Amino acid sequence: MYITKINTTEKFKQAKDFLLPYEADCVQLASYVRKEMENLFVIKDDERTAGIIYAKGTFLHCIPDFEKREEELTRFLSDFLLTHHVTTINGSLSVSEKVSAILQAQGRKLLAEKRYFLMKISAGDEVNPPESPLTPDDEIKRCNNPEHDIDLLFELQEGFVKEEVAASWKNTSDAEIRLILKQILKNQICLALFSDGQAAAKVNTNAIGWNCVQIGGVYTHPRYRRNGYSWQLLYNLCRRILRTGRSAVLFVKENNMPARTLYQKLGFKDFARFSISYFDEISK
Repeated sequence: MYITKINTTEKFKQAKDFLLPYEADCVQLASYVRKEMENLFVIKDDERTAGIIYAKGTFLHCIPDFEKREEELTRFLSDFLLTHHVTTINGSLSVSEKVSAILQAQGRKLLAEKRYFLMKISAGDEVNPPESPLTPDDEIKRCNNPEHDIDLLFELQEGFVKEEVAASWKNTSDAEIRLILKQILKNQICLALFSDGQAAAKVNTNAIGWNCVQIGGVYTHPRYRRNGYSWQLLYNLCRRILRTGRSAVLFVKENNMPARTLYQKLGFKDFARFSISYFDEISK
């Protein structure tokens, strides 16, 4: 067994062929392979592909048979992680727990772990429309102009980052939030709902694979909650995605029952368990 970089057209093709059956579990990783990004690696067992990983700050993974080769994979990943510094593990719960244990055995401090349900609506499924229509004062727009739309959506993105994403020990600066939003507007599908001309809610894609799209960034400003705006936005975004023949996936915190109930009403079904683990910046 060995781990080597994915750095040729043929290797990216082989990685795609390996990931396709598991894409819904790892859309962000699939999107990186689709775009032929750097810092991607393949785990080889003789000439058979055993897994695909991304390692630069964040560790993304698709290692379907980890438990069958746990001892050997743990040994090889331990050596790999000594030379590839990561602070976040992002992916399916069962494998993320194994990788987290490797880092902790190396003296890394686990700062927090967030667990989620991964939910999916498949291509060909019907997405259920909102219970109430938009009012004449409400309008949904696609936002894709960073020069114009960053200022319009900054407060919503800031609220989403601080309430849903940011670690309690880390302050995310305005500049970081603006950079994140700029990348979303340039590279993803972002829909916003405007009420009386004010940006009230937003949703966007986080990653676009070959057959699956990951949805994230669902956020409604506190002043506009309980108006069904998230349902309106998700309905519109899901319809766009499903019309392309792709499936849509999203993850929701285990204890966020209101959001999970909303996604179920739309037509999403529980698909897998997911986690994001945060580690200290340097070894102690």
